[in-house]
Amino acid sequence: MDPRRAREIWARLVSGKPLDGLGLSSVDGRVDLQGLVAPAPSMLPRQMAGVKELSNIVVIRGACWTGLDFSNAQLDSIRFFNSSIEDCCFDGAHCQDWRMWGATISSTSFRGADLRRSALGGIENGRRNSFRRVDFTGADLRQTVYVSADMFECTFADTKLSNVDLQGTVFVDCVFAGELNEVIFHRQAFRGEGFPPNEMKGVDFRRARLHHVEFRGLDMADVQWPEDDEHVVVNDYKATLDRVLNLLNTRSDVASKTLAAVLSMKRKWAGRGQRQGVLNKRDLVEAAGEEAVAELVRQLSKSLG
Repeated sequence: MDPRRAREIWARLVSGKPLDGLGLSSVDGRVDLQGLVAPAPSMLPRQMAGVKELSNIVVIRGACWTGLDFSNAQLDSIRFFNSSIEDCCFDGAHCQDWRMWGATISSTSFRGADLRRSALGGIENGRRNSFRRVDFTGADLRQTVYVSADMFECTFADTKLSNVDLQGTVFVDCVFAGELNEVIFHRQAFRGEGFPPNEMKGVDFRRARLHHVEFRGLDMADVQWPEDDEHVVVNDYKATLDRVLNLLNTRSDVASKTLAAVLSMKRKWAGRGQRQGVLNKRDLVEAAGEEAVAELVRQLSKSLG
């Protein structure tokens, strides 16, 4: 793209002005900004040795991006304040190190986008980010950071979700498919009692694989659990865990002690009104071995869902 045109596009995007009159084509009804490259931030050394900070960062304040196609664009290190993104496409785009405060993202696709190291759950003056009908299929969300945000009707299919603490992010009518690894869902963020609680309403995990996934303080009354042989759905969750733990605690072998430690953590984080939960057999086998897990499944046989 011609550098002069690119500069004009960014001037308008930053100010929230329309892109009319620039001779841009359209793709599926959206303005074609495919492959657009954001101005690169520069690195400045700080007083502390070995530490650098970014300068000349693109900052978007109070803008509304609507009907834009940023597929395969290079958009790293953008800051959004009180802005909205609607009916946009960021498929395959590089969006690392985004920071968002008071932002609304709706009917937008990030399929295959790279959002690593982005702060998607930032808070400013009590305002939270809102994601509605956002498609994160195949997106890379590793190292993303959250305090609290709304995720309504969002899709996380084969999304790279690994070692992510979602804190007080609220999930409603969302679908997860593929592997989640070491992901933590909370009812509320740490010291986030002033934000709406996450109740996991209408969340679909039927095609998900939950490896070392934790649900902390959640009742999980309105979720659909994975439907495969790798997971064990446990009914009467807290009472069943108590019964199994009482049995395991009478044993002295290493496998039983290991299982007891794992299940004790599950019991600790059970929701106040939680009636059903899930265990991943592969995770348990990694911890205690196949024989111990086979015995555990037999003990749980009365509560299988």
